[in-house]
Amino acid sequence: MRLTRIRGVDVRLDVSLLPFAALVAWFFADRFQLGHAWPTALTMAAVGCVLFFASILAHELGHALEARHRGLDVQRITLFLFGGVTEMHATSDSPRDEFVVAAVGPWISLVCGALFGLVSTFATWTLPAGTAAPVSEVAGLLAWVNIVLAVFNLVPGAPLDGGRVLRAGLWWLLDDRRRALRIAARCGQVLAAGLVLLGVRAVQVAGLDGLFGGLLWLAVGLFLWSAARAELRQSAIDALLEGRRARDLIGALPRAVALDQPLDVFDPQEAADGRSLVPVVGDDGALAGVVAVRELDDLHPTDRAARSARDLLQHVDHLPRVGLDDDVRELIAAFSGSSDAVRVHDGGADLAVVTEREVARALTALRRTGRTATATTRAAS
Repeated sequence: MRLTRIRGVDVRLDVSLLPFAALVAWFFADRFQLGHAWPTALTMAAVGCVLFFASILAHELGHALEARHRGLDVQRITLFLFGGVTEMHATSDSPRDEFVVAAVGPWISLVCGALFGLVSTFATWTLPAGTAAPVSEVAGLLAWVNIVLAVFNLVPGAPLDGGRVLRAGLWWLLDDRRRALRIAARCGQVLAAGLVLLGVRAVQVAGLDGLFGGLLWLAVGLFLWSAARAELRQSAIDALLEGRRARDLIGALPRAVALDQPLDVFDPQEAADGRSLVPVVGDDGALAGVVAVRELDDLHPTDRAARSARDLLQHVDHLPRVGLDDDVRELIAAFSGSSDAVRVHDGGADLAVVTEREVARALTALRRTGRTATATTRAAS
């Protein structure tokens, strides 16, 4: 769910955040009710919860804005069960950029902790007695929470910020980004395994009293393990795609048909050659749009005889464009938005449209066999 847009970056809320927000509010309320009436404690908990997630958003905005400042493509920030994540569809060009983008998040958390600490300290001096105590307690707790989050995020294991700082340092030392990524991800898996064991041990030692804390550490550990594995898979994919062009994943392009081509004189399956969209060209040979094979198959034979490709034409001017000789990562990144199809061009002339499913299928085959099918074009029928 989209919440807002800040400096060109979408901020989204995943539904998994809601139970976590309820848990945080309950934790705050349980803590504050020790020294305050329940209405006051609930108000303090609500304010504290909002400011807590505002701190997480500030942390992620630090990553996002610094990444954009350094020329990286930032798509969105998502707040979810385990905090927040900044989604970027590009990699840093240097270890320095990697380090700064990773380190700025914990630095923002430390700044937030310091600011809340100052508020907590000066509230007792500047605010009326009835207001000073609640404000001081909320700000003091948020100060410690932000400091703890900053320290935890700096633990050297991917996907934590500390893992990315470690990756930047190893990249600088080894001059090998992929090797640095693998080492940081392995450190992340070691950290995740430790948290899982900590959770299990907490339940064994404390029994029901330690059940909640144990399950929490177990969930965090499993999440970090999964994320570290994803980084390892991404490293393997990066190695596989190194030096490849878009044409290596696109393969043979479908045969184009003329705009006024009667639909009953060609076989859509043969023309599409296993693809879902048949390119349609005008009299000048330029791509006019596409016809979906599914729509052709659904037509009754008598309807095909009376209709041409023009009648089922789908315009594609709104789709992103990728050149056959572009880096294959540009082809994959083109699907990162709302589009599930891209136009393919060669020398500026659009040739066809390929779908995300077709590219994913080709990528799976590449991972399995290590071989690619270079794109070729076929004349219009």
